[in-house]
Amino acid sequence: MINQLIVVFLSFILSMVLKPQVEVVGQGFGLSGLLSWIVPTLIVLICVWKISSDKWNLGDLIASFVLIVLILMYFYQDVSQIFLECSRIMLGACVGAIVAYSAKK
Repeated sequence: MINQLIVVFLSFILSMVLKPQVEVVGQGFGLSGLLSWIVPTLIVLICVWKISSDKWNLGDLIASFVLIVLILMYFYQDVSQIFLECSRIMLGACVGAIVAYSAKK
């Protein structure tokens, strides 16, 4: 629990330092003003809290995927491009799983 608090606090500090970049992500969601910083910051803090927990499960995978989408939102700022990149990531993961399963047999 202490580790989670430390990670969330450091993520909040990082979000404050990178405020212009975080606002770009918020503006990509159609938010303006202070909301363009608050909403992505809260999403990141929730995801970081979940990922830094002791037990890993499907929630951690979803939190990681949400963080990847937020990072892609900063770089591309286009939802269609993000879906394309996410589909490429999922395709790579599926091919990797198939190859690993085949190699295991």
